[in-house]
Amino acid sequence: MAKICVFCSSTDELNQDYIDTAIKMGQLMGEQGHHLIYGGSHLGLMGELSREFAEHSEEITEIIPKIFEHVAVKKHNCIVTENFGERLRNMQELSDAFIVLPGGFGSIHELIDVLVAKQIRLHNKPLVVVNTNNLYTPIIEQVKKIIDEGLAPKDNLPFLHVVDTPEEALDYIKNYEPAEVKDKLGS
Repeated sequence: MAKICVFCSSTDELNQDYIDTAIKMGQLMGEQGHHLIYGGSHLGLMGELSREFAEHSEEITEIIPKIFEHVAVKKHNCIVTENFGERLRNMQELSDAFIVLPGGFGSIHELIDVLVAKQIRLHNKPLVVVNTNNLYTPIIEQVKKIIDEGLAPKDNLPFLHVVDTPEEALDYIKNYEPAEVKDKLGS
């Protein structure tokens, strides 16, 4: 069993493909016996993911900032943080792996924060993006361009793994072999 943090949208009225991806991820994670760590909201993809997961398992940790406590599920282990920074620190400390599902600016922020933490050797945990409908393709291409231009080390490219389905994401985590994380500053 892995403690997997899933980043995704808390916005309602989304594309059905995104909803289906969140539901499938919740189903598979629950059936496979993983522990879900997520943003704690009952709205949007977070709600779809957590409701489906809860059909199969009670191993859920909700981490939500005080400002959004009113949308917290609060059925499981709920951690209310003072702010977003504390929330993300808790998520990173408690998780064994990270999955990014379709999401907005918050999910992009979380993706980049986990990627930077991996780059500077704060962790060496799997980070996988489920690129439903090519949502994250521009960001993935930007990461590649930054590396191609020498603005980040070439060995950082494998830090961000991209897949098309929840099944592929969980297979990647199951078979994850940590890459050597070199010191970014060469010291």
